[in-house]
Amino acid sequence: MQITIKLRGTLTKYFDGQKEKVLEVPDGSSAEEALLVAGMDWKNIPSFGFVAINGKRVMIYDKLQEGDELKAYSKISGG
Repeated sequence: MQITIKLRGTLTKYFDGQKEKVLEVPDGSSAEEALLVAGMDWKNIPSFGFVAINGKRVMIYDKLQEGDELKAYSKISGG
């Protein structure tokens, strides 16, 4: 199935400065599996924050459907 992955914040460096990629992932893939297909091992990215599917914050293990938009956000810090 085809999905779009969009990166926000400091995560864009993992797509060589690009903010999004359209890619094919196996049917029934989770957000985590899609990120792995895109070359991002989120567990080893210290600045990784959370993911959203079609604008709704979800768990990394939630499943994707054809045409979904997966956004990955970096951690936000401030004070």
